[in-house]
Amino acid sequence: MSRSRKLLTWVVLLALMAAFGVGVNRFLASHDVAAFAAASDPTQVHVASQLSLPGTVYFADGGGLYSLTGTDISQLQKRGQGWTQPVLLPGGAGLLAVKVTANYYSDLYELSLTGAVEAQLSHDSGQVTATALGNDDWIYYPAVGPDNTLYFSYDYPKGNVDDPAECCYQVDLSIWETTLGTTINRSAVVHSAGISQESWANYYTGGDVSPVPLNDGGFLYVDYEDAYGDTGQLSTPLAGAVAGSEVSQVRLDPKPLYNSAGSDGAALTQPQDDCAQPALNPDQTEIAMICTPIVNGAPSSTESDLVVASFDAATGTLGPLDRIVTGTMAASPAWSPDGTDLIYLAPEAGDSYFELWYVKGAATSLAPHAKQVTSDLDLDGSAPVWMR
Repeated sequence: MSRSRKLLTWVVLLALMAAFGVGVNRFLASHDVAAFAAASDPTQVHVASQLSLPGTVYFADGGGLYSLTGTDISQLQKRGQGWTQPVLLPGGAGLLAVKVTANYYSDLYELSLTGAVEAQLSHDSGQVTATALGNDDWIYYPAVGPDNTLYFSYDYPKGNVDDPAECCYQVDLSIWETTLGTTINRSAVVHSAGISQESWANYYTGGDVSPVPLNDGGFLYVDYEDAYGDTGQLSTPLAGAVAGSEVSQVRLDPKPLYNSAGSDGAALTQPQDDCAQPALNPDQTEIAMICTPIVNGAPSSTESDLVVASFDAATGTLGPLDRIVTGTMAASPAWSPDGTDLIYLAPEAGDSYFELWYVKGAATSLAPHAKQVTSDLDLDGSAPVWMR
């Protein structure tokens, strides 16, 4: 294999890890799907009438975008185009979504609710060659907060792009902030042209992802850290941690300060909880997360739990972690518009494909019961969107 091809392969693998979160990729890495039948086109799948969800759910599948209304699935953007991570614009005016140009870079787009492209918000293509990948960038995890504040994860800076020992392998994401509609590119980021850096990634861990804007300002986010402590990223290494393993914490901004005490924001979860993929209900009093059990010093490769806890933004505190779905590889939760129910992704029995699941009354004290909504699909790891 040539040096340039090796470089390309590693950049792609690292970017994909950052894009979908370490937890989801543990699942993908631990299952061989080659023996399973091919997944179906979403528009050809039947959804049981008894599991017809109110409102509309938007999701990504095979590089395409789809909507589920009742029992009908409609195609918004066809498969194979690299679409992922749909999020809702304020007031339900449209969608944002990331489009991945395989092996090289990703960009952020604004779309209508029917999938029509309205605007390209980022321009991350540099020199699209296997030997100049330091000029390309990756943008993921868009989120829109009050006053049209746009948060996103971005992989710049990525080390010294002029030094082959540092360049290009490093695609750790940090969180950035701008106003919706601002053009995002390397030049604007470097020169702070209406774009500001809100967190600083722990190098070689995947970085900071999943910003969740708060109604009164600030945001939650996920910080990946070295569980072993050999790079000094985790102040107290986990007992028995395996070298090279990463754990995640959900943290609370106000803004972390680079290279200073408290620079990682306030921790809401502990490293041993290994929690990621946070989702707040509409009134921001309950949080859903994916937390992975630590087994023999490393996060489990066979289980990740759907967890719910109360949340107080004013005091920056969580209630007890209630593991409402266990014994599977849960991922990517999203709340119902009324804030009472949850949808999430998990494999169905018999294969490793992600399907859509539903939990009624997820924030109540009653023991919730998960029900499978779709079958025969292979949903992307990105969180679905549920709107009225």
